[in-house]
Amino acid sequence: MNILIVKYLPSGSKSNTLGLLNHFTDNLSTKHNITEVDLLKSPPKYFDELTLGAYAKRNFGGMELDSKELEAIKPLDDLNEQFVNADLVVLALPMHNFSLPGIVKVYLDAIMQSGKVFKYENGTPVGLMDKMKFVTLYTSAGKYLGDYEFLDNVKTLLKIELDFMGIKDYNFVHASSGNPDNIESEFANAKQEIDQIIQNWNI
Repeated sequence: MNILIVKYLPSGSKSNTLGLLNHFTDNLSTKHNITEVDLLKSPPKYFDELTLGAYAKRNFGGMELDSKELEAIKPLDDLNEQFVNADLVVLALPMHNFSLPGIVKVYLDAIMQSGKVFKYENGTPVGLMDKMKFVTLYTSAGKYLGDYEFLDNVKTLLKIELDFMGIKDYNFVHASSGNPDNIESEFANAKQEIDQIIQNWNI
């Protein structure tokens, strides 16, 4: 299995999310081809005027790009190719201000390409990634349940993106670190969820 790990862990070795990611990789039952993308060490390129113009011209207009346009969009294409060739994507991040860290959204913008992960048929978008598995490992200080569930926009935004790409088999594993009285149980429960995902996917 080709496993792509996309991580943004700005706390480094002190990262709570790193503990979940390490638990995932350490408990894989078989050997896999694992590739890591560290968004801290290799920040994804954001759309500028040239890159966005090249994307629209090629992916929506069906036109050939010139050398400058090809050079501008190549970093996004490289990330997209890496993504579409994965059987399983593991996204590891902290929640920032109730949502995805900005750099993670920039990564998603790079890989979310028309004709690559989705297409339009008779004006209707169709996801192309229905064979991919996807798991998000994330942590936050707060715990957002019940009336406060709407504050967890990590899950809300990613669900939109994953559904749009046609990914059906995805999971979210979350742990809260804000309450010292239950932090151990939070992370123990999260690790149990990871174990169950590994078992269910037979990986």
